[in-house]
Amino acid sequence: MVWKLPKASIVIATYNGEKTLRRVLDGMLKLNYPAGYEVIVVNDGSTDGTRKLMQSFSKEKLIKFIDFKKNQGVVTARNAGIAKARFEIVVNMDHDCIPEKGWLKGMIEPFKDNKVGIVSGYGKYGGTSTAFRKELLERVGCYDKRYRYFREDTDLSFSIMDLGYDFVQVKRMYEHDHEEIAPEGLFQMAGYVVKRWKHHMNDVLLYKKHPKLAGEFLDVRFGFLVNPMKDFGVATGGWHKQAKFGLSSPRGITFVENKTPAHTVLIVLGGIIYLLGVKFYRLLGSVKFGKLLL
Repeated sequence: MVWKLPKASIVIATYNGEKTLRRVLDGMLKLNYPAGYEVIVVNDGSTDGTRKLMQSFSKEKLIKFIDFKKNQGVVTARNAGIAKARFEIVVNMDHDCIPEKGWLKGMIEPFKDNKVGIVSGYGKYGGTSTAFRKELLERVGCYDKRYRYFREDTDLSFSIMDLGYDFVQVKRMYEHDHEEIAPEGLFQMAGYVVKRWKHHMNDVLLYKKHPKLAGEFLDVRFGFLVNPMKDFGVATGGWHKQAKFGLSSPRGITFVENKTPAHTVLIVLGGIIYLLGVKFYRLLGSVKFGKLLL
């Protein structure tokens, strides 16, 4: 039996994404995908010109819109898009990722194998440019709203993998038009760090729901302790093979470059402080979710 490309629904959740969303939608309209597809844009209560931009695409039959009056978070927005999706493959795409013409076909082809449940052009385990079988999304309940943000993509992939399906990573075929703004001054820096610390409370929920997969992913030792060197590396460049040793963020911001011995000491101290903060917020997450993880 000859396998045919299935139709696909592309879900784009956006919040104040006016600057990049037009390029993304223009790219979506130019995709080379013979099987047919739809694009569902979920405006998550934007306060910029996103609604006006959406109106400019109102005559495009491929594009559908969902408009939230208030911001509800990316998880709720994506779930709303999935609920409206008509086709058997659902692809999550961020509002600042402009696809190449062959992007969708490259994302869908691995589903020829019935054992494949998730395909990502982003990384392990999911994020932007990640596709799912819709029937599996419905079986696992889509994105877990308890996350709101951070680890929600990994959780969804793990939930499908727990059903016995495979995760496949493919070549990235999109431009990520994203500029991360570095915090200015001590107060902004402190706020940025605390925000990153708080995100790691969700590590606990991930580990509680998927002890085996999350244990390997987070590098959990002794059943409750994330490898301290992994946490240290998040703030010092250890999160990527090509990243240089320095005080930095996985979001692409470098705070201190390693140029002198004094810089080295500062980077090490910063990494230790970050490590301790992450452990503290995981402890708070342990209380919240009823599972010990530090």
